[in-house]
Amino acid sequence: MQPCFRFILPVFCLLLLTACGGRQTPTREGDLPPWMGTVADVCHFPQDLNAYAAAVGSDKPLLDAWQQAAQDARFNRIFFGPWEMGKTSMRKRDVAAIFHKARGFKYGNVRWNQNEWDAISRNAHLSAFPSRAQAAIIVRNADLREMPTHEARFSEPTPDPRANPFDYFQYSLLPPGTPVFVAHTSLDGRWHFVECPVAGGWVDAEDVALVDENFKSLWRNSRYAALLRDKVILPGTGRNGDDSQANIGAILPLAGENSDGGLRVLAPIRGADGMARSAEITLRGGDAAPKPLPLTAGNVARVGNAMMGQRYGWGGMFGERDCSALTRELFTPFGIWLPRNSAAQARSGVVQPLDGLSAEEKEALILANGIPFLSLVGMRGHITLYVGNYKGRAAIFHNVWGVRIIENGDDNARFILGRAVVTSITPGAELKNLYRPVRFVDRLRTLSTPAVSRP
Repeated sequence: MQPCFRFILPVFCLLLLTACGGRQTPTREGDLPPWMGTVADVCHFPQDLNAYAAAVGSDKPLLDAWQQAAQDARFNRIFFGPWEMGKTSMRKRDVAAIFHKARGFKYGNVRWNQNEWDAISRNAHLSAFPSRAQAAIIVRNADLREMPTHEARFSEPTPDPRANPFDYFQYSLLPPGTPVFVAHTSLDGRWHFVECPVAGGWVDAEDVALVDENFKSLWRNSRYAALLRDKVILPGTGRNGDDSQANIGAILPLAGENSDGGLRVLAPIRGADGMARSAEITLRGGDAAPKPLPLTAGNVARVGNAMMGQRYGWGGMFGERDCSALTRELFTPFGIWLPRNSAAQARSGVVQPLDGLSAEEKEALILANGIPFLSLVGMRGHITLYVGNYKGRAAIFHNVWGVRIIENGDDNARFILGRAVVTSITPGAELKNLYRPVRFVDRLRTLSTPAVSRP
């Protein structure tokens, strides 16, 4: 995940003209707000991953079949790990640390006050932590929160949350079908503290259902389908029997395949008694595929293109992705497990350090040793996917907030891209007010290749 910095709205008109000759590349939603910009790389590098996949061989396997099968088995072990827990691994003092002192802004320039903070703390009822030890499942997209509240915590005044999508209460967005371990429940019963495969935090109790041994056995001993598109409709699985949606990153037990290419899957539903049951639903052709999807550049490009242009959202804020969610969920259909945050992802598999190298040496090493559509290029607080050589430059796919610039005397402002794009490792190099003492490329620290064993 990329850390938030002091937020300033730069004067974009001149910068946009400088960066792209007036051409603006919109978000996936088809708009480009005035606070969002387009650097030259986004104009010059193809924003279709198929172009890079074709250059390296779309159908060439990136891993041997046995290697991918081993990775997929590992994925499943980690994914269902919470159901093997007998007690929480979280310490009360760590869970309670955030509750001590009010901090940050709720919205606009309104700060959190201590009375509000203390009220949330009382409801968390951590004096009784841990009060439970039960296996459960996420039944619809659920925010994993640092405190049991849906309200936000910004580090600075934030009139427009979409122009500064960094709610620091937000840990992650958990897709339906995610196994969790319930360790504690708030005093009002509306929040559970859970551990899941990626982290521990608070989730809305309405988005969680307890599971019994029969449910666990059915779900653990299945084949699985992985979603390949976002906003896939799951009929009848929402609150009050409405439809819900799921995104790339969700996996569900596979119940069968239809002749038209659609898949029948099991979706979790929360009963009136709080217990989970399985509902068989049908997904349209192309919405999902049996997991693991063969790991080829063409297939990674297919999944990645569904994310291209998506707006940035810290920890899944607004149902969007940050940098580490993009890479993590991009690899999910292939059965490749990545940790939640960018620092841990950068340590996955075979790691080659980039520290101490010049910009030219870093790029040469990435081009020589990186595996397109498998290797990750990381820096402190950010992670990217290497997709290949484009006209002699290393091309990376990433959901990036922005590049550092100098604006009105502030050398920690940002030229905001705020979406998933393909760039070089020197995005914004053409900007006249780019902060040049430490550029994007200067911060690159690792080239890592997950799913490949260290020698």
